Amino acid sequence: MNVPSEQEGDVVIEPETYQTRSTTCQASMVDEVRRTEHIYNAEVSDGENGDVSGMSVSLNVGCNLLQPSGGLRKMVHHPRYPLLEMFYDKSHRGKLLEERTEVLKPLRIRTRHPLQWDDRYTPYLRRAGFLPLARLVKDGLPKMDNAALTALVDRWRPETHTFHLPSGEMTITLQDVAMLFGLRIDGRAVTGSCEPAGWRDRVELLFGVRPTDPPEDAKDKKPTGVSSSWLAEHFGVPPLADAHKGVVARYARAWLWHLVAGFLFPDSSGNTMSWMWLPIICQDWENIATFSWGSATLGWLYRQMCDACRRTGENANLGGCAYLLQLWMWEHLPIGRPDRYAHGALPYDNGESVATVGFLWNNILTVHGNPGRRYTDYSNALDCLSAGHVTWEPYNRLEVQEMQLSPLCMMDNEYWCSVCPLICFYIVEYHLPNRVMHQFGMLQHCPPEHNDTRHELHGIDRRKQRGVKNWEQKHLGHVNAWNARAGNRVYGGPVHRDAQFNIYLDWLKENTRLKLHVAIDGHHIEDLPSDSEDVYNEYDYLTRKGRQPERGPLEDYIGQQLGRFANEASQALSVPVGSLEEASVLRGFLQRFQRGCRKMAFKLNCMAPRPPDAGAPSGSHTRSASTTRTSSMTLGRHGRGGALTIGSPRRMGKGAPPQDIMSVESEESSNSEASDPTFGQDEEISPSQLLDAPTPTQGGPPPKERAQAQVSSNVLFTNLGCPRHKKPCTRIPSHEGE
Repeated sequence: MNVPSEQEGDVVIEPETYQTRSTTCQASMVDEVRRTEHIYNAEVSDGENGDVSGMSVSLNVGCNLLQPSGGLRKMVHHPRYPLLEMFYDKSHRGKLLEERTEVLKPLRIRTRHPLQWDDRYTPYLRRAGFLPLARLVKDGLPKMDNAALTALVDRWRPETHTFHLPSGEMTITLQDVAMLFGLRIDGRAVTGSCEPAGWRDRVELLFGVRPTDPPEDAKDKKPTGVSSSWLAEHFGVPPLADAHKGVVARYARAWLWHLVAGFLFPDSSGNTMSWMWLPIICQDWENIATFSWGSATLGWLYRQMCDACRRTGENANLGGCAYLLQLWMWEHLPIGRPDRYAHGALPYDNGESVATVGFLWNNILTVHGNPGRRYTDYSNALDCLSAGHVTWEPYNRLEVQEMQLSPLCMMDNEYWCSVCPLICFYIVEYHLPNRVMHQFGMLQHCPPEHNDTRHELHGIDRRKQRGVKNWEQKHLGHVNAWNARAGNRVYGGPVHRDAQFNIYLDWLKENTRLKLHVAIDGHHIEDLPSDSEDVYNEYDYLTRKGRQPERGPLEDYIGQQLGRFANEASQALSVPVGSLEEASVLRGFLQRFQRGCRKMAFKLNCMAPRPPDAGAPSGSHTRSASTTRTSSMTLGRHGRGGALTIGSPRRMGKGAPPQDIMSVESEESSNSEASDPTFGQDEEISPSQLLDAPTPTQGGPPPKERAQAQVSSNVLFTNLGCPRHKKPCTRIPSHEGE
């Protein structure tokens, strides 16, 4: 799909080929990154004001270059992660977390609770197309979990408009907006004229109350609209029971203004009800329903996340509809998900349901605790997320299928997979479902087609473009692309396959930053001392001096070591079968692998250090099965047992592994039964030595209890607790994944 130019003189962009690069040590890339940043700052520092006049790009290809009217500008990619651009990454929160250069705090969430509801507003909100959302939020909103939302926004990438997670790319799509909020997708782009002059007069004409004019000698402190407190003061309490119909309609319009400006489209201040919405809010109720509020809400949230992921100040905040982001996270990810309880009777209007999937979360247990500590825990948990932990298609579960949803939820489903611009006045952000086809149950192509999101568009706002009065005309090319959205859909193809998705994950790991809490010490596990009391490194030191343990760096380190052993195993297996050196090479590798596994198990607290049994007899390397000590133990938490034996390590001095895996014969003479009486013996592992081992027995619960423990697979997993509202409720059964 080609985006029409806003001005004449289209520029054809050459396709980009991503070059995957393999790196093994973070520290070795620091100098290269800094050199690239220096070159980048020197080349593009003159173009960050967001002016896109005289420029156009082609959407269906990647870009290495952008050519503005003033000259040539390079799009410099990260030297280690080719999918990332230095323009965004130089101040990205994810980069700072990976490099541990700053201590970041959770973002402040900017979302206003709606005004007091009155059932007399129902016919007006129905005509405007907002009734499902109004019924969802009219009783108030749960407290936003800013720690969980911040951990997720840290992984948002403006280059792709997706979250870069170890489980794969994910994003909020038009499907999520429709299913969670019931907002229309099909319709006119939410844009038009923005004339600040006389906005107080328009407010007075619409609502009968004029905002206070500032003194003539004083600067207007609210030039963009009224405050939330001003609107609540005049329209926060519904009109009297005998109020005229026109008065009720006026209050309903004020309620809608507060919902739109304070809930769906809050800015970074979060307290201003912008006059920008008045030209649309003042129209007939039926005309209001002709706009695509769902796409505008998503585009606004995209822009706010693109800005928030690069904010690191003390009072850094997140604008946009945080409740949409919160519901999406609860539906898809098992991180920060609260206890959920029965939602009660679904709302109806004139015999028609106005319920959305968001109603499943209207009675939850509010999360408490120190936000900073929860932020660290959530961030580490996201680093350990795998594809099997994600609910990729939450709206296909039986619990949702059996709901009587509002017709608005499914009305525009033919546009859910459209690759198109999301327009909201001055904001233009691109919807790229082709990068997250797993969320639609379809095969993910590798690599995904790259569409440039254009950092020039990210730089446009009203403050930098004060001279623009008509944003529809300014973004005419993108408006035309939105109107052609039906012809730019990602149609169905092969269904999702795990094998193909794993290929995509391998590509993604080579091209972007997926883990923010990486291994602190990159030394090979074999280089660590053999003595159990000395098996510590920089990670252990920082953990002792810190506030809480972080599992992300440890898991990343263990993963690196397993990868190294896998590479060594490949080399060992490459020795010709039956050759003279085959036995010695394989034996040498197994000895190193045994020592490495024991050290890794010790670092994971899965194995207690035990000195060699000096009294053990020395004999043949091969022992009968009857003399091997094994222990049957439970794997996981569901009573599935299995036998596991782990070899006893030998006490060896510290030293680096051999440079060549073939050079092991000289080591054989010292690594034998003569030097180690316990060589070749196995060690029994007690239940207390296993990480998260069930206690007190290893056999699991009786069959009857295991059968009773089975739960429905049609309800999202929840923990048990107390409901947010103190009223009788029914607990929802839980499950552990789809």
